Amino acid sequence: MRRGKRGAALAAALTLAATLMLGVTPANAKGSHSHHTTKAPALVQQGHGTFWECPAKVSRLLIAVNHLTLRPGQELTMNFIVRNTGAKPCNYVAPYAGSQSSVTASTLEVGPCGSMGFEIEGAHHRNVWPGDQPFNCPALGFAQLQPNGTVQGTGMWGQTVPTGQKRVPAGAYTLIIDGHFKFPLRIAAH
Repeated sequence: MRRGKRGAALAAALTLAATLMLGVTPANAKGSHSHHTTKAPALVQQGHGTFWECPAKVSRLLIAVNHLTLRPGQELTMNFIVRNTGAKPCNYVAPYAGSQSSVTASTLEVGPCGSMGFEIEGAHHRNVWPGDQPFNCPALGFAQLQPNGTVQGTGMWGQTVPTGQKRVPAGAYTLIIDGHFKFPLRIAAH
């Protein structure tokens, strides 16, 4: 996908996400703690979850993905928004912005060095990505999420194994974000 289309897709996903965070829920959306059932898996899930030092009871999370079936060359894009619904600020981890050692970046990421982690599981709950390889992460620090404040971030996966040198085989996988938001993925052969 070209960068312009990716940016437009991200903007659309975040607009949808912001709408959902304000309390409007489409009929096909399901949350991690929802009791709804849907006919097709949703591209958007929402619920409560711990966000670093922000407890689950006050951290409202919304997770959106761009595809559940990936064809060769397509990237999986993951977006998140976290809202602090509590009365007190709470801390979360963010990378430092540039060379300033006390200012954290406003753009957050999903990934092994991000503010929110994800993994891809294959058959028999086998970790396909990120695997157990070490990562050289940038400097990270704490930032405060103010009451009723939100933060957002994005991440990508290019259907590769942890070394990034080859594509995972076609088949069924599960994307797990923040430990409990689960999306069924299918990697198409063609």
